[in-house]
Amino acid sequence: MDTVPFHFLMFALDVALVVGLVYWPYRKSTLWTFGGFVLFSGIGLCGIVVFSIVFRSHIGQCVVEGLTYHGSVFLLIAAGFLFFRRQRVVAVLTALFGLSIFAVGFDMLVWEPSSLVVERYVIETTKLKKPLRVVFVADIQTDRIGEYERRVMRIIQEQKAHLIIFGGDYLQYYEETPGVTDLQGRFRQLFVDANLTPPLGAFAITGNLDPMSSEGFSQLFEGSTVEPIFFTEGIPNLGINGGLGPIDLKLLHIFESVSGIGERGLTNTGNFQIMAGHYPNYALKDYENADRAPDLMLAGHTHGGQVRIPGYGPIRIKDHGRDSHIPTSRYSGLFKFENGSHLLVTRGAGMERAWAPRVRFFCKPEISVIDIVPK
Repeated sequence: MDTVPFHFLMFALDVALVVGLVYWPYRKSTLWTFGGFVLFSGIGLCGIVVFSIVFRSHIGQCVVEGLTYHGSVFLLIAAGFLFFRRQRVVAVLTALFGLSIFAVGFDMLVWEPSSLVVERYVIETTKLKKPLRVVFVADIQTDRIGEYERRVMRIIQEQKAHLIIFGGDYLQYYEETPGVTDLQGRFRQLFVDANLTPPLGAFAITGNLDPMSSEGFSQLFEGSTVEPIFFTEGIPNLGINGGLGPIDLKLLHIFESVSGIGERGLTNTGNFQIMAGHYPNYALKDYENADRAPDLMLAGHTHGGQVRIPGYGPIRIKDHGRDSHIPTSRYSGLFKFENGSHLLVTRGAGMERAWAPRVRFFCKPEISVIDIVPK
């Protein structure tokens, strides 16, 4: 619904372009016909750019929807005219191109963003007596609470986890966003209704889109069974056992996951150590080759790239500051380092919003389930 005004303007331009095709003097030559096709396509592209800038708060979404929906419809109409004018080879190629664009648009805008999957990972350890199941969910990152977000909670409940960790970036909003208070209230109610009660607890850490105060962050989960963690100095150990064996759980503030913490906060207890931060930076900077690395490190933020090109991988969009330390080869998946520790970077349960396009391509949203079993 955010791009409806854009589509109204594009629809008017579509009509004008079709009228132009009807009255184009196509009988002069094949080259003249092809020139008209290129001309009207160029006008359509310019319209997409101009109208997207007009609605700049959703510029990314307007560009993608304009190229895929309006672009494909125009190409199919143009193919019809070309076929009618006996330019049948060009017409068929144009139609196939238009159908391909529509299929890609439907996949990235409609199908994949709602195709939530449960990714299961298994890690062996000699430090636990019984299997431990951890559910890790990051980057819900929504600007509205609906059936999709409720489905995320239902799937989390179905996993029968011992421990649940939420990895930050829960809502996509800014302080001046209209209706932000209502959005926060609906988000709190979502977690209250979910009533997540795993034996070892449910915890939430901060992401880069979350309130930067302990009070503001805690309010997101007020009244729910999820414990918000907002540490900015020191990394206390939330020791847990539950009959599975001793477990050290360390949860990082957003700044610590970005800048890294080195040896600070690590204790050589011999227990199974789990550490979670929003950015994978802390693991890639400090622990990829460290002897005292945690056994399991959890991170999000990357969304898996959201758009992955088959045979190439994720497209790097952010390449500055806090994101520059993350290579695309570490955008998602479970990685085992030479020191025996593991890093899991989840693709996240949501996607970018605001000005960015709400798309996923070969990169479905994910709820991560990690089974840690005795070796």
